[in-house]
Amino acid sequence: MSKFTKQHYEDVATLLKKRSPAHPAMIMVKAVAIDFADLFATDNPACCIHCGYLEGTTDICDSSDGRIREEHLFEGGFDREQFLAACGLA
Repeated sequence: MSKFTKQHYEDVATLLKKRSPAHPAMIMVKAVAIDFADLFATDNPACCIHCGYLEGTTDICDSSDGRIREEHLFEGGFDREQFLAACGLA
């Protein structure tokens, strides 16, 4: 279960977006936003809809119905690009 909620993501993005992208402090803000994106992505990774393994796994996709699949189908998880755009950094 994720420690963070959608509201956490939105609140952090709102705080980080307060300055103009041209403001000199935005270099540091961008670095902090990327750190938050890494934290949120680690906490809420995409997972395979067939077997439940997390994105990045090297295990075989062995679904609950007993079928072995060639590839995992990862969905969900934290969207880094969407978060950085919400921070005004994309």
